[in-house]
Amino acid sequence: MDTTRRTVLKGMAAAPLAAAAGGLLVPSTAEASELSASRFTLSRRDAPSFAPRYPYDGVIARLRPYLGEPVSLATVAGSADNKAEHVARWPAPSGTPSRPYRFDVEPQRRVPGHAFKWASADPDDFVGKKWRPQGITQDYDADGTSPAKTLLVSWYDTKGNQGARLSVVNWSTSGEITYRHVLLVDPYSEPDDQGELRDDIGALDLHAGGIARYGHHLYIADSMYRAKKPYFPGIRVFDLRQFFKVTKGEGIGRQPDGRTFHAHGYTYVLPQTHAYDWSGRARKLVISQVSVDRTASGPGLLVSEYAKSGSPRLVRWPFTAAGALRPGAEWAHAVPRGTNTQGAVKVGSAYYLTTSHSSERAGELRRWRENWAAGPRHRSRLNIGVEDLSYDGSGSGALWTLGEYANDERRDPRAPFSRYVYAVRP
Repeated sequence: MDTTRRTVLKGMAAAPLAAAAGGLLVPSTAEASELSASRFTLSRRDAPSFAPRYPYDGVIARLRPYLGEPVSLATVAGSADNKAEHVARWPAPSGTPSRPYRFDVEPQRRVPGHAFKWASADPDDFVGKKWRPQGITQDYDADGTSPAKTLLVSWYDTKGNQGARLSVVNWSTSGEITYRHVLLVDPYSEPDDQGELRDDIGALDLHAGGIARYGHHLYIADSMYRAKKPYFPGIRVFDLRQFFKVTKGEGIGRQPDGRTFHAHGYTYVLPQTHAYDWSGRARKLVISQVSVDRTASGPGLLVSEYAKSGSPRLVRWPFTAAGALRPGAEWAHAVPRGTNTQGAVKVGSAYYLTTSHSSERAGELRRWRENWAAGPRHRSRLNIGVEDLSYDGSGSGALWTLGEYANDERRDPRAPFSRYVYAVRP
């Protein structure tokens, strides 16, 4: 997560914990009240906040004569135009005493054959600093049965002018790994100078710190600072059945001819369909990560927050039968000593959280049980710049994760290999 352009909310320490019988720690009365599920609510928004009179679905429908019929995720995956590189063997340490090797993922944690790096030939992907990978999700998240064959990875533009993009990755343990980048866009309508309605698409001001695929919905965490003031919109939602093909060209939006659309050189766009805004009475939640939790009576969305200090909170919102989010949370927990949380998933009765420690130190995978106050039961080292988590429970039991920082192995033998996408064992 970029803490230079997008300053993360500080001072989010949870209320103190009080001692209880048997030596275990339980929340104080004040903290229990703060963490009451009834205080964590979301409200659905079906139009841009700056133009609430013009719902997204109406804009998308009016754009169809120009953009054509929507295409599916499978169609976009089948048109992949980039080739990733298998990582059969992780590079051996090659540092020197004056330039020591920066430690990376513990070998015993890696799942053999489950690692790749973005195309070295593309300056924006493996060694570029403009785009940073953030979130990851895969097929098992979507339906609870399918193994990871299509991985989705979110990126944000550190320069701020192109917003966020999604990589659709055709994953294989032995064959080719191909992918295509798609620009995430905001469909909107607003009156022009003559008062006539103008339908268009624009780039999203979106960090895309975590993503989760459930059914045909793609949920993307959205939290950041704008002009040094906190911005808490909540969660953006996209329909993976509604990719649109645009004319490849510079800039974004409707072109002077009135009929063609550009998207910063991308061939496909994925428009936002709705959002969930924070409306809770608890201290505002910095929603930085989302994952699908299938361990309770019904599937839900597990949301975690990044906290530079103090205790981040985990909150679970249940899904409806149609795959939408219920407005009221099911529960909320505070994670003591869990700062810099980047990803969180639940596997059985255990919670796994990734934490990062800047661009100079290795990240961690931490395992917690329901008794949060007892502390993490296990810690293991992950890559520098570790980000989101996604659990594949189809058989492999792998935890997929990734790193955000740019690599250049040719210039720096200590490179942390952070731009890898890989799986580890829980």
